[in-house]
Amino acid sequence: MAGRALEIVRSVDTGTARVEIALASLRDLPALHALQRRCFSEGQAYGIATLLVLYLWPRAQILVAWAEGRIAGCVVADRNGDRARILNLCVDPDFRRRGIGGFLLKTAEEMLGAPNVTLMVEDKNTGAQELYRRAGYIPVADLRNYYGRNRHGILMQKRR
Repeated sequence: MAGRALEIVRSVDTGTARVEIALASLRDLPALHALQRRCFSEGQAYGIATLLVLYLWPRAQILVAWAEGRIAGCVVADRNGDRARILNLCVDPDFRRRGIGGFLLKTAEEMLGAPNVTLMVEDKNTGAQELYRRAGYIPVADLRNYYGRNRHGILMQKRR
């Protein structure tokens, strides 16, 4: 973050860290790719090409959480009419349980401004499911093998 001009969207002191949410820049993509690899398994983490496509896609937004001078998390979301999706949310393992995921999610929802927001979560990712439930999301469908063989997804939705 030092020496970089960030387009800050929101900032908060979580009690354990000062967090700033900014729109991702092109220069952030390599660090976001590394974060994806720390947070997700092979095949589920976004590659650099996918991140670039999402960065350039007019309907998508990538928000980055900065804490302690480095990227602590990110959220990728898009909107099409009155529907919005959280495509990806991840928090660096070193920064989990500090409220950063909830802060990213809330900021993305507010920026999207859509009455309906959906997301997918792996059935074994109970920590993320709890975060989404606390934020008002409810499970609406189980999708078998969504993430691969014996890796099931849960579609969750929030109506605002």
